[in-house]
Amino acid sequence: MKHQNLRQLSLAIIMLVGLGVSAAFAQQLSSPAKPAAATPTVKKAGTETAPMPSAAISPEKVVLKVGEAQVTKGDIDFLVSNLKPQDQHNLTTMGMRPLGDEYARMLMLSQQALNDHLDSAPGIRERIQLQREQMLAQAEYQKMAGEIKVSPEEITQYFSTHQLEFETAEVREFVIRKKAEGAKEPAIGFSPQEAQAKVDSMRKALAAGTDPKKVKQDFEIANVVMIDPEPHPVKRGQLLPPLDKAAFELKDGQVSEPMDTPQAIVFLQVVGHKSQDEKEAASGIENTLKQQKLDAGLADLKKKTNIWMDDDYFKAQAAVTPASAPQAPAAGPAQKN
Repeated sequence: MKHQNLRQLSLAIIMLVGLGVSAAFAQQLSSPAKPAAATPTVKKAGTETAPMPSAAISPEKVVLKVGEAQVTKGDIDFLVSNLKPQDQHNLTTMGMRPLGDEYARMLMLSQQALNDHLDSAPGIRERIQLQREQMLAQAEYQKMAGEIKVSPEEITQYFSTHQLEFETAEVREFVIRKKAEGAKEPAIGFSPQEAQAKVDSMRKALAAGTDPKKVKQDFEIANVVMIDPEPHPVKRGQLLPPLDKAAFELKDGQVSEPMDTPQAIVFLQVVGHKSQDEKEAASGIENTLKQQKLDAGLADLKKKTNIWMDDDYFKAQAAVTPASAPQAPAAGPAQKN
């Protein structure tokens, strides 16, 4: 386990620095060496000076040297703060030495790469430039996003004009799988006639008030008849159109008409309906409005930027003609991706 944690930590460090997270080190590699800062000390009455606690060490204190590069405590703190929580936890159990060893090895190899002029090798220079542009783009995106504000009045206005977005329906879904047309035996599923008969029997039982758990017990067949007796919430537009319409038009307890697809017959039972109030919806509305404003800002920036594309080279993919009927996957056929 210790070796596995060390390997994960090594990969984490390589990924962070390889992607340019610690820009300070890139500057240090090409800058003259800095003199090492003296270890800060505190006086104790009647004793010699003693090292200060680690937490009180200056961020400018040099804690690692690799060739001409000098790494400060602040650099290490920055690296640790960007590690995943699990990698940070590994440091608490393994200590800081593994991190120092891995960082030193990375710097050692990067310095040797510069000595070997690999920074000018085909592909390497382009990758470095691409990573730099990606980081700058991400930083600007985050800056734009951080500057966006949404007022309470805007949230209220959106809520009052988008009431349907905050309605949910609690539904149970029932899926009866059909055999593929022309499939050879043994094939999974029922024939279209057998599948329809199963659907009719299940809908009749539910309409008569039979407990859905009893329906599941009587009808479910693994990978063929799939029933989830526990209802789950869906929002408008989350289901395929016929089922989406039924979920919000049927009364509580009613069963939808079956939707026949090439792979399965699907229907649902409506259990209940619920609408969020403005307080419950506020957080989601704020995120939606922020994204809308950010998208508008990006569109405005695009208009102001001189962008040209070779239309012959950057051709859009031809639109795919949809099938005449929706294709139902083996699991979760009633929901859109």
